[in-house]
Amino acid sequence: MKLRKIMAGIVATSVAGTMAVAASAQYDASVMYADADWYPSIMDATGHTEGTDGTVTEWTAGTAEVTKDGTYTVSIADIKASAVDEETGEETMAAVTAEGAMVFNVDIVDLAKDLGIGADAEGYDDLKTGAEKMEFAKSKGVNVTDVKITQVKDGETTEIAVDSSKILFGDIEGNGKLRIELYNEYGDTKNDAPLKVSDIYFNEGLNVTFTISGIDAILGGNTTPDETEAPATDAPATEAPTTGDSSKPNSNTGVEGVAAVAGVAVVAAGAVIVAKKRK
Repeated sequence: MKLRKIMAGIVATSVAGTMAVAASAQYDASVMYADADWYPSIMDATGHTEGTDGTVTEWTAGTAEVTKDGTYTVSIADIKASAVDEETGEETMAAVTAEGAMVFNVDIVDLAKDLGIGADAEGYDDLKTGAEKMEFAKSKGVNVTDVKITQVKDGETTEIAVDSSKILFGDIEGNGKLRIELYNEYGDTKNDAPLKVSDIYFNEGLNVTFTISGIDAILGGNTTPDETEAPATDAPATEAPTTGDSSKPNSNTGVEGVAAVAGVAVVAAGAVIVAKKRK
């Protein structure tokens, strides 16, 4: 009887541990960008949108799965729009050159909410400005540093100068997303911008690398490596091919963990049977 209880406890503990790992949260990060004349206008990571006039825009969204403290890279690349070929008269997808910015942010879905720095947090309702919301996030131990922006035009990669001290982050919109606001024509960064929007000029890719901390202390982090590499900056930016990149299907389904627990259960059952026979 005692052996049976011990093995049952081992199985229960293994199941609980496996379920905890399987339930580790992943937060999708992506670039939001609209150029100076609002075209292209990329507000999500779907890679496809259709305007009211029927114009189709497609792009490659290099997203990242933010899981713990670390460095991540997100990007947009290969932006194309539907157009009519002047020679053939046929509709085609043509490359788009983007210049300037009306909106340029990184959004991380649900992270602010789960970190306790979002609209549901006590004291948030008293916050009015982006700077106040950022200080609120910092007071909880959350920080964003080491922001680097690069762009690719005609095969050449250049770095866009950015003043990290002017970047705002936190639940800027009150929607539970952790936003890194690089420039927003309708936000606080319009009057004190971290970068010169006139420096933005690309036709192949736009990349943002950032380091975030505070997740491990608040949520505990998980087993995902703490750094994801940016796409090669000397070539057109594509989906960030890294361990923190959610542009690729997440192969960690938890099946292996469940199988391991099943194995423990089988061993436990065998031990109980042997004990019975010996008795």
